[in-house]
Amino acid sequence: MRSGLIFAISGRIPNRYMLCRTLSASARKMHREGTSTADSINRCLQALHSAPPEGSVAAAADADAAPPADVQEK
Repeated sequence: MRSGLIFAISGRIPNRYMLCRTLSASARKMHREGTSTADSINRCLQALHSAPPEGSVAAAADADAAPPADVQEK
């Protein structure tokens, strides 16, 4: 399961170092106390796999969205 997800994601993030770094950062943010680290990594892999590609219409719509209210422009 995990190797299949890594292989699928490597098509989106071809740089192995960046893939490892992205997965590590997302696992730290998504980890919940009381769950195993392996389960957190699996959830992150599934989230990265199901996320829309960077150049897709959904990603473009997110980029065009207004910034959060707490961000002030200079």
